Amino acid sequence: MKKINTIHIISMGCPKNLVDSETVAGILTKNGYVLCGESKTADIIIINTCAFIDSARKEAYNTINQISKNKSQYQKLIICGCLPQYEKSELLQKFPKVDGILGSSDFTKIVDIVASSEKPMSKISTPKFIISDEPKLFSTPKSYAYIKIAEGCDNRCSYCIIPKLRGNFRSRKMEYILTDVENAVKSGRKEVLLTAQDTTLYGIDIYGGKLMLASLLKKMAGIEGLRWIRLLYTHPAHFTDELLSEIAGNEKILKYVDIPIQHTDDFILRKMGRPTAKTIFSTIEKLRKKIPDISLRTTVMVGFPGETEKSFLKLLDAIKKLDFDWLGGFVYSAQEGTAACEMNNLVPLKVKKERLNEIMAAQQKITFLKNKKRVGKTFEILADGEKYGHCEFQSPEIDGRIIFSSKQKIGSLSKKKILKVKNVYDLVAY
Repeated sequence: MKKINTIHIISMGCPKNLVDSETVAGILTKNGYVLCGESKTADIIIINTCAFIDSARKEAYNTINQISKNKSQYQKLIICGCLPQYEKSELLQKFPKVDGILGSSDFTKIVDIVASSEKPMSKISTPKFIISDEPKLFSTPKSYAYIKIAEGCDNRCSYCIIPKLRGNFRSRKMEYILTDVENAVKSGRKEVLLTAQDTTLYGIDIYGGKLMLASLLKKMAGIEGLRWIRLLYTHPAHFTDELLSEIAGNEKILKYVDIPIQHTDDFILRKMGRPTAKTIFSTIEKLRKKIPDISLRTTVMVGFPGETEKSFLKLLDAIKKLDFDWLGGFVYSAQEGTAACEMNNLVPLKVKKERLNEIMAAQQKITFLKNKKRVGKTFEILADGEKYGHCEFQSPEIDGRIIFSSKQKIGSLSKKKILKVKNVYDLVAY
């Protein structure tokens, strides 16, 4: 039999999932396996899946099906992450060519799965594990790295299956996080993006009930060579005065916050299990008062059960007033096992799509005007590729990007003047 020693990893879903894929890569390379760039030349193919919503599961099914059809008898196919956690043994019945499955917090057992001659191999447990000092191979451009600071969620939004897929909220110890950041800097990366289901809740479970994100940021900023720290996945109800002051006063913390609000109508927010509109508006007001030049990104959901035209128009009006720099929107889709799945007064798909289009059209105008105001100004830009990069007010991969007029060294930081807006979201710099 052909010797198994090469690995190809396909990572699907969000940056939090990517961190798990990078940890899988680190564990396997430490144990003598070699990464390769194509699935057809690999001895082992690993697909790290997302199962947050229907479209994510469909994408995972399609990828597994395609790889299953094309893999040879000598190749192993391992599926890990949220989809095995969601479906368990049913996944093996759907895809009989799969050689092993791992749950969302079982990826440290990847060596056992890969080395086993048993087929199919399954290791799926209740999600309780949290990464500590496991090795990690960064897969992002040589400019930035995602750093996971916590896993799981305790917020229990009525539409969300994350607690079922990822377990309760659990923070990583600071020393492990700081080591990851140091390693990112040693690899030449200048920016770290902090991820979790709720970054603002960091530390509450392991540091005596205290919210410790501000303390973590302060220690992180002391790492030599690190230039930028970006906050993603914050929660409107979990900002402390200490955190606001740290963001405002620490020059390494970017004046950018990702703060998903989901909606602004209190009736819908109550049904969602989300903070009130008053809390949302108050937090955003505090952020802008403390940090006048802050850039804000949000996420909203349309078509939640019971969302009337009046509810939707309230959201639309709020989006226009709140003036976010960036916004991601999606339509509600029922997830089995959630409280929202049992709710009545469903909104027709056609209406949901129309509402999403209205929201995105309104936001597009806002983003275009904000970008237009940046023309003629000079900003520090981090090069993610030779021809493109991003500024403080842009999170890589999800917001717009800066297009360079000449080639740049990947990972370099340089000041450049914005020449024009390109296709609403992107900017051209010289």
